[in-house]
Amino acid sequence: MASPTRQLELADACSLIASCGFGPAGAEPGEHRTVGVELESFALPPIHPERLPAVELPAGSRLTFEPGGQVELSSPPQRSVAAACDSLSTDLAVAREAFSPLGVNLVQCGLRPASEQPAARLVDTPRYRAMEAYFDTEWPEAGRAMMRQTASVQVNLGLGAGGRGARRWRAANVLGPVLAAAFSSSPTEQGCGNRRLGTWLRLDPSRTGPVRCDPGVDPRQAWIDYALDANVMLIRTDDGDEALVGEPITARAWIGHGHPRGWPSADDVAYHLTTLFPPVRPRGWLELRMIDALPDPWWRVPVAVAAALVDDDEAVAACEPVADRWWQAAIDGLADPPIAAAAAVCARRSLTGLHRVGVDIGTAVMVEQWVTTVRKGCEPPWM
Repeated sequence: MASPTRQLELADACSLIASCGFGPAGAEPGEHRTVGVELESFALPPIHPERLPAVELPAGSRLTFEPGGQVELSSPPQRSVAAACDSLSTDLAVAREAFSPLGVNLVQCGLRPASEQPAARLVDTPRYRAMEAYFDTEWPEAGRAMMRQTASVQVNLGLGAGGRGARRWRAANVLGPVLAAAFSSSPTEQGCGNRRLGTWLRLDPSRTGPVRCDPGVDPRQAWIDYALDANVMLIRTDDGDEALVGEPITARAWIGHGHPRGWPSADDVAYHLTTLFPPVRPRGWLELRMIDALPDPWWRVPVAVAAALVDDDEAVAACEPVADRWWQAAIDGLADPPIAAAAAVCARRSLTGLHRVGVDIGTAVMVEQWVTTVRKGCEPPWM
């Protein structure tokens, strides 16, 4: 909570940001083989989360709600793709059964169907009120669409130690536009692209744009600079989260010069990090946030492909020329020739890497079906 006196020096804030993203300096980051999945589903018809029953999830997933009432299931970290996907699949089935008596279906897609839009935001917490007020200052349409109408499947991958962690960080960022284009369930009116990604990219670029991942750039320093140069979305006060809707102030300026509402503590800086939404976010592991939610069970395919490709030098090299084509991925998707060429290499390489990440036979078969559509330039099998 903001303090009337200075609490934190810039150097201390830098250490905190780096530690939150990549682990304490000199410490071993998490095991690189870990895999987790976070799947967002739309509850249709829209229903206030308080009306939904409490659910005990046997495989250990965590159930939370996004501002538009999206139901998010987050698997525990596992040692293989199969284990992570099986955990989430088990708990998704239990949630479906629990919600079914109310006539509520859980539907996975990148954008909520237009006929099923809620009249208002369904989760009314101080954080989400402040977030909406902040986005309303400059990005009202995109901000409300992002909060209420988008859903993703987030792939969480371990970092690994030393140079391996730096390589995996960079690889995840380089692969990002291709993954967004290849795993879209929110195509544009032309039948391609990724409208969910476009919605996120239209928001405050200081918190939704990609983090620098140029060759030779230290990932820890890149994340520090990104976090410090991002605008502060909200300040926690005695009355709850308060949006900063006046003159923008960066986290760097807040730490160095304060604000009329107070100075940040270490907890405030850590909380600021939770309001940053780059396509790849470091949290002691790698959060890949660019992939649309795909219908069950197709969401398992991008989990397997991303896990297989992040250590594949050939796939990463093929994606290097399109590493900054985020807008092209959002607008044109695989209709963009450079992205399509990179996706073809990624499709081929993914088949060779499935054995390394522990993929079950059913998911492997679905990956092969996806690979065929990429090679032939056909519509993906979930559309």
